[in-house]
Amino acid sequence: MNRSALDRLFRPKSVALIGASTDPKKIGGRPLHFLKKHGFTGDIWPVNPNAEEIDGLPCFTDIASLPGTPDVAIVLLGPRHVEQALKDLALRKTGAAIILAGGFAETGDGGAARQQALIEAADGMRVLGPNTIGLLNMTDGITLSASGALDVEDRFAGGVAVVSQSGGILGSLLSRASAQGTGLSLMAATGNEADIDVGDLMSFLAQDDATKVVALYLETIRHPDRFRKAAADLADAGKRLVVYKVGRSEAGAQSAASHTGAMAGEDRVFDALFRQTGAIRVDCYSDLIDVPTALAAVPPMDGNRIAILSTTGGAAGLVADVCGVAGFETPPPGAETTARLAALFQDDGFMPDRNPVDLTLAGLHPDIFHQAILALAESGDYDAVIPIAGSSSVGRPSIVADPIIQAAGNIGVPMIVYTSPSAPGIVQRLNAAGVPTYPSPEACAEALSALRRPDPPTARETHKSVQGSNPFSATSGPLNEAEAKRLFAAWGIDGVKETTIENPEAASAAIAELGGTSVVKILSRGLLHKTEIGGVRLNVQAEDAANICLDIAASAEKAGVSETEGFLIQEQISGAVEMIVGYQNDPALGPAVLIGAGGTSAELYDDAVICLIPAAGPDIRMALASLAMYPLLSGHRGQGGTDIDGLVETILNFSEMCLSLGDRLVECEINPLFMGPGDLIRAGDGVVVFRG
Repeated sequence: MNRSALDRLFRPKSVALIGASTDPKKIGGRPLHFLKKHGFTGDIWPVNPNAEEIDGLPCFTDIASLPGTPDVAIVLLGPRHVEQALKDLALRKTGAAIILAGGFAETGDGGAARQQALIEAADGMRVLGPNTIGLLNMTDGITLSASGALDVEDRFAGGVAVVSQSGGILGSLLSRASAQGTGLSLMAATGNEADIDVGDLMSFLAQDDATKVVALYLETIRHPDRFRKAAADLADAGKRLVVYKVGRSEAGAQSAASHTGAMAGEDRVFDALFRQTGAIRVDCYSDLIDVPTALAAVPPMDGNRIAILSTTGGAAGLVADVCGVAGFETPPPGAETTARLAALFQDDGFMPDRNPVDLTLAGLHPDIFHQAILALAESGDYDAVIPIAGSSSVGRPSIVADPIIQAAGNIGVPMIVYTSPSAPGIVQRLNAAGVPTYPSPEACAEALSALRRPDPPTARETHKSVQGSNPFSATSGPLNEAEAKRLFAAWGIDGVKETTIENPEAASAAIAELGGTSVVKILSRGLLHKTEIGGVRLNVQAEDAANICLDIAASAEKAGVSETEGFLIQEQISGAVEMIVGYQNDPALGPAVLIGAGGTSAELYDDAVICLIPAAGPDIRMALASLAMYPLLSGHRGQGGTDIDGLVETILNFSEMCLSLGDRLVECEINPLFMGPGDLIRAGDGVVVFRG
């Protein structure tokens, strides 16, 4: 059977070491040392023209003289010699090459050209790197690296795979996982990703039987479409994806004509990608190991109710408080559970009807602790159980660890353990036994939050596509507000009732025709933020309209607006929720829409979320539900709410319009989009800028 290149990379039967050293302490000598140390049983072929053998193995003068085709080659040469080595390896039909050397794209344009030459030399052979520390197969005990960071002593095989774009971080994560007993399947550093990138490895891991959860350390995403497909591969395989991405802080938004340009930062767009692909994005670096540890070991949570079991009241209160902030509940046990707990320990001071359940009076009795866990986990009263290992358990860890491990194999709800004192031995032992255990209550809460997080929606709602048109196909630069809303209307997005007038004398009749109190605006394609210069007036009556038009025209002239196109008279909407819907074309991840609280204070509220487009109805609904303002849309304190179905359709229509306009579209925004009451959805203002 033909094996894939990545399977040969991670599970090689033969490894060539190009540039192997006779000194196991040097970089060129370490890969051979690591392979033999960890029990690699395949063929190892060192290549070094100046040695006849290395560590008892025959050494070959060049790649052409190898006795067979290697599954993988570790290239231990300097950057000047890597290209020729790849050419020679490709001629031998090598499965994949790992390039450890740096000095390529990470150094600038010259290095990028050298890196491109490597790919051409590889001629279709898969390449990991350059600028990588290699990989580690914990399942089969294979280390393909020259870095001591991947040669830690306490290594545990398990269900978490780790992929990092940084080699140093990969070593850091391995040391953390080893210290706390987390079992790993595969680890790899992708380096410069000249060929193999995180998406390739995610798709491979989706098919890896040993891997249950994939943890990613990301600096960027070079191939977004590949990433999306790979995330879908993992979801289809029932595997969770956890991501830590650096780059959350931004120096500031670039100046832009629209609120969207100022609000839609790069990191928000990555949030959208992770949300829409079902990835769990963690904020703390330590969570990149802690959260996968739980996801790989225990079943998901069905609700928010947790039981806390402890022999130390202070620690129990701490866990209850931290988990309560995270949205979990600690209800008292039901009558049957209370009776079962009471039967375990007969003492006047024991209160079995409380949660946390405090066993302090029982002392450290393993059977009582074990039976108490079973009573809580089997009760149906709780969705998860948190036993606490207190200070008394440090000297005799088996008193707590053994009953927890014994119970873990017999319960159907998640169990997360908190160690109150510093007890690294207990943490490592329990995690190695498949019981997620953490030295901080915050880590417990974060793990539980990941366990209760629902899978991403997979149902695709039917959306009737709008076949709109662009009435301004020959226009460049900005549209004025009236033109922008004509464009929106062509794509099924209605605007407020309005009329355009050329001079102040026509304002009174226009207001009377609209039916009374109105909004008056200056109309100018050179003025996209009218409120800031006094170019908008609310609550205008017909008799005052002409003078108000003169006032706002004077304000515009004072602000330096030299070209105006008359005035816009609009119906005034009252009692509606104001939203913003805007377009952004992110240079890394592509087109997206921003959805959030709108109006003149949109940037001040900064309550917004991004959706990459094209998007489906469930994506939009999930984004809307994440907004702080969502209760205003769904109904708040007796209010009837708004037409959320209609809002979803409007956002989808807006998205289709932006995609249809393509590269000609620079900026596009509806702000405000008036929502409700009832089924009212109207564009109140708009910005559209076309490329010149």
